Amino acid sequence: MSVGTHLAPSRQARVWAEAVAIPVIAIAVAFVASPHDPFLVNATFPWLWFAPVLVALRYGLAPAVLSLAILVVSFVAARLGLPALHIHGLPEGQFLGGIMLTLLAGEYGSMWILRLRRSEQMSAYATQQLEGLTRTLHMTRLSHDRLEQTIIGKPVTLRDSLREIRHDLVAHAGMLDGELAARLLHLTAYHGGFEQAALHAVSDDRINPQPLAHIGAAFPLDDTDILITRCLEKRRTAYWAANSLKNGERSAYLVVAPLLTSDDTLLGVLVVATMPFLFLQDENLLTVSILLAYVADDAYAARRAEDILRALPQCPPRFAAETVKLARSARDLDLESSLVAVTITVADRPLRDAIVEDIATAARALDDTWRMTGDASARIVTLLPFGKRAVAEGYVQRLQARLAEKFGLASADTTFTAAIYGIGSGDVLPVLSAAAGVSP
Repeated sequence: MSVGTHLAPSRQARVWAEAVAIPVIAIAVAFVASPHDPFLVNATFPWLWFAPVLVALRYGLAPAVLSLAILVVSFVAARLGLPALHIHGLPEGQFLGGIMLTLLAGEYGSMWILRLRRSEQMSAYATQQLEGLTRTLHMTRLSHDRLEQTIIGKPVTLRDSLREIRHDLVAHAGMLDGELAARLLHLTAYHGGFEQAALHAVSDDRINPQPLAHIGAAFPLDDTDILITRCLEKRRTAYWAANSLKNGERSAYLVVAPLLTSDDTLLGVLVVATMPFLFLQDENLLTVSILLAYVADDAYAARRAEDILRALPQCPPRFAAETVKLARSARDLDLESSLVAVTITVADRPLRDAIVEDIATAARALDDTWRMTGDASARIVTLLPFGKRAVAEGYVQRLQARLAEKFGLASADTTFTAAIYGIGSGDVLPVLSAAAGVSP
């Protein structure tokens, strides 16, 4: 990331700065254009009120009130301190109308800013889910391909390795220690063909020079290297190629790949010093990038949902992390979500498993599921992002009709029960515990 990014003011600071600057600039322009009537009291139209109205429409009510106060205070100060302007009285009608217009515009602006933030949040959530689904599908295809090439006496798949790493990440609260980093590095080296590589942790876009793990001979890290700089700035894999480096640019490495989550959080970087030339190809690097991103999402999910996973170790890390994320959306943007817990009691276990699988298949694209199977019953909890209770009730009705038609759940030895839980701005652990049928 560039230095300019770190020095750039935050959005909130910029909003308040513009709320002050716009009316000040308007008053200055009015003083230059009309020195004897700088507040345009005697003009045919109160042009100066465009300043607070513009701030109100752009930034909402609170910044608009600040701009309004600057305008009023400036008028009073000019009236008392500059007698040469001959401002004898306060134009009550003009000021009252301007204040009401600004407040109405501020209320309108605040309402649409909130709606825009909600829309952006929903769009970002859908994008993250799509990226996660794409990575999962790619890993499934890759695991199937590797399984066909695996020795019959040792049928270990990529999916099994990732599942083991995920379980260990939950146990370590999402932290990549030396052992986990070594396993991840050897897994990526196996699929990427690396001969000399190191995995470094990243905190606040700063790379720890001491590697978490390395394969091959150890090598020093140069954080000013062109490939490392590009990887940090563009948040994607950078690799050495004849057409990618300009004249005079050199790199000590071949590949630098980010350990990046779906919401653009950088957890680490993989630095490759040597690898066979035939492995330096787009498809191979794409596989490594998606593998790292897949593990990064699991690590980030385990960190965000550490308290939930400690209380409910059987809960999938991503399910817990998405619930925490939606609770934050409910708190900040008033976007309510729901959990639907469905319990199926069927004596025939294969039939029960088929019903649970069908419920998971019937989930929407953004929905996530948590399956729990017991001796006599099975429970599946479905997370409905941004779905209010009415949406959850409609989902339950459609699901019950679908299962009754497909599996005939009206028989006496089969029961179907559903419970709906709302995800609000409070603690989500009691809600998840209730949905899972576990005492918190």
